[in-house]
Amino acid sequence: MNLNATLIGQIIFVLTLVVVFFTLKFAKGKTTNLPLVGFYALVLNIVFAPAGWIYCWYWSTKPTL
Repeated sequence: MNLNATLIGQIIFVLTLVVVFFTLKFAKGKTTNLPLVGFYALVLNIVFAPAGWIYCWYWSTKPTL
């Protein structure tokens, strides 16, 4: 399999969409500002992906309001 920058970028993009989707799903009903949570999840996944995964985990374990 030939790895190039385009394939790596597509993989990062798809993983970002998946993690942002699950972060928003977990945060629904636990925050009053859902768009801001989505923005933070997007920025964290683009800048440093493991931080975005930890942010998603944070919202999955946070109790409901």
